[in-house]
Amino acid sequence: MSTPTKLPDRIFRDFSAFGLGLMQQVARRLAPTRLRPVHITWLFLLDGLLAAWLVRRGQRRTDRLAALLLVGKHLLDGLDGALARHQRPSRLGRYFDSIADFVVNVALFAAVAERRGGRLRDRLLSAAGLLAMLLQGSLYNFYYVRYRHHLAGERTSLPDEREARPYPWDPPRLTRLLQRLYLLLYGWQDRLVARLDVWLTGPQAPPLPSPALMTALSTLGLGLQLAVAAALLFFGQAARLPQIFLGPYLLWSGLLLGWRAREARALTRSD
Repeated sequence: MSTPTKLPDRIFRDFSAFGLGLMQQVARRLAPTRLRPVHITWLFLLDGLLAAWLVRRGQRRTDRLAALLLVGKHLLDGLDGALARHQRPSRLGRYFDSIADFVVNVALFAAVAERRGGRLRDRLLSAAGLLAMLLQGSLYNFYYVRYRHHLAGERTSLPDEREARPYPWDPPRLTRLLQRLYLLLYGWQDRLVARLDVWLTGPQAPPLPSPALMTALSTLGLGLQLAVAAALLFFGQAARLPQIFLGPYLLWSGLLLGWRAREARALTRSD
């Protein structure tokens, strides 16, 4: 039987999961209906693409609407997972969700590049900002998935997605196709973060960061990243989106990695 939350207890505060409590209540009401999580995923994909199209238009009024749509995309992204935990988990849904996130992020940064003028340097800057955003999100997800497994929480996501197998009710061919696409888009990020963690902490380091560090790492999650993007749009600063992830967010990520290294060394010495 699936658990209604990703973690069985509130071990740390997840800043990237704002609104998730409300989405869990909505999911409980939707669980007996014929609505399925994949329907919600399609909805948030269309929501995010519409937001990107509005950003491309470059008008203050449409920017504010795009900001609201990005927040809505985040809430719908939480709703599909919450509904799956009330109905039944799905590997196909898990991969489709992450691929849809990737598509929306690419569309958003492509729109910003065109908004800045569409020159080669604008596209390169947006591509670099997108890459930074993806890697920062993967850094948080790397530790979050391990928390979920260690504490017997929701396990639709695996530390190594190459080991995943479709559930009996998943269409096997389509699920494996989406799994291969997921690994193409995200697998290298997961392996890079795993190697970085070993390099920072050593092979004998504790596998899990402290709850305090997890709370800080949650600021790198996609939910808060989209909230930052929405705030920039709302205040007419859409063109600054790549610099946010290449500047303050990148510096913050480095500080968190240093925290992880110091914490792991301290715990290793105490053992």
